[in-house]
Formats: sequence, C-alpha cells, structure tokens
Amino acid sequence: MIPKIKRFLSEPFLHFLLIGLMIFVTSSYILKRREARKIIIDKAVIAKLTLAWETQFGKTPDNKELKIALDDYIKQEVLVREAQQLGLNQDDEIIKRRLQQKMAFIIKDNIIVPDPDETTLESYYEKNASKFTESPKVSFSHIYFSADNSNSEKARQRALEVLHSLEAKTAPPRAPQLGDHFMLLFDYNNVDKTELTGLFGDSPFTDSLFTVKENKWFGPFLSGYGWHLMYVNKRLGNITPPLSKIKDKVIDSYKNDKLNQMDDDAMVKLVEKYNVELKVD
Repeated sequence: MIPKIKRFLSEPFLHFLLIGLMIFVTSSYILKRREARKIIIDKAVIAKLTLAWETQFGKTPDNKELKIALDDYIKQEVLVREAQQLGLNQDDEIIKRRLQQKMAFIIKDNIIVPDPDETTLESYYEKNASKFTESPKVSFSHIYFSADNSNSEKARQRALEVLHSLEAKTAPPRAPQLGDHFMLLFDYNNVDKTELTGLFGDSPFTDSLFTVKENKWFGPFLSGYGWHLMYVNKRLGNITPPLSKIKDKVIDSYKNDKLNQMDDDAMVKLVEKYNVELKVD
C-alpha cells in the first residue's frame, strides 16, 4: 500500500496539478487584492457627488468644487477599505447601529399603506377620538403692572387699587390703559395652556386663566413679567372636532399607525427566519 502511495506522489502529473493549484490560488489572491485597491470613478459616482453638493449648497458644483468632492470621496473610500482590511468594522456597535437604522429605513420605505375606506376611517376615528381632542382654550384681556420702576409689592398694590376701581362701577372687558406698557399683546383669543406657558411662563397667571369666572376682573396674578389683572371673555373645554372637519388629519394618523403596525409585522417575519440559540452556561 505504501509503495503505491509513494509512486502516486512521485507522479509528474500530480506535481503539475499542485503547481497549477498554487498558481491559481496565488493569482486569485493577488487579483482580489488589486480589486480591493481599485477605486472606480464612473458617471454614477459623479452624479451622486453632484446631487449631494446640490442638496447641501443649493447649486451645481463647478469643476473646482467637483474636484474637491471627488478628493473627499477618494479619501473616504481609501480610509474605509483600509479599516475593513484591519477588521475595524467587526463587532463595532456604532457600525452595527448604523446598519440597523439603514435596514429599518429600507423596510419602512418599501411599505405602502393604502388609503382607508370610509367605514375603516370612521371606526378608527371613534376608537382614537382622544388623539384629536383639542385642549381647553381661553379668550381674555389683561392689565399689566411692571415692577421695573419700583418693586414687586408696589406693583401688586397698584394692581389692587385698579381692581377696586373696576369693581366700583360697570367694568369694561378691556382696559390696558389703566396699567403699564406691555411688550406682548393685551388681548388673546382661543389660546391653549401650552401657548400661554410659552408666553407667560408656568405661573399663577397662566393657571388662573382656566379657573376664574368669566366676564369679571380678577387678580392680581403674578407672571414672569410682573403682576396682571385678567378678564376672561370666553373659555372652551375639551373639544373633539367632527370627522368631516379633520378628515385629512385622521387619514394621516391612520396611515402612520398602520405603517408602524406593518413595520412591526415585517420585523417579526424577519426574526422568524433566524434560529436564535440561548447559551448561558
């Protein structure tokens, strides 16, 4: 048996095959290395760089600007390929997260949500009415008293004096001239608490607008600016507009919810394609 093996190993044809195999493997390796170091600049690359420049700067790049973009592209390709050869892309959480995001975007971009029919839309609107309920709103006027020229307590006392004068007679629904100049408005119509907090801060003045009685002067209430007297003309509670008035908004909400649901379903199907093994020992 051993002489036969020796005779087989000494065959010139076997040596020829081994040498050929070595040449093939070496050539493939060299060719692969050369391909890895080849950066091709074609029309597609130029078009991509041109579009990116137009998006960023709002104009088509001239020859000098296009060369700058090409140089940056080449540097990026070189650094990325060198990093890949060093294995820097392996087990990198930032790269994994970026790939995860890109794949998630691709999945979602390929989902098409059809417009709902009237029955489906009405059912969705009824089940999700709270999504479309508008927060309470108030219409009011105020009189402002600044502490800039005195102090906070003196400004409050001035406000109390004006309030007493308004109580002694039929009070007008607005009287900004009885106080100080104010940098914002004296009259507001149908504003909600979020808007008022942005204007006057999270203050007793803002809170009281939704608690005092209508059609009567109250105060003084403190805001971030100073003291105020307020006259609430009208207050609206939570209102859910009829479907006919907010149909487009309801459709957008339906399609967004449906898109998220279909995206979740697609993710479940993707996960089902993989065998997950738990090894904790």
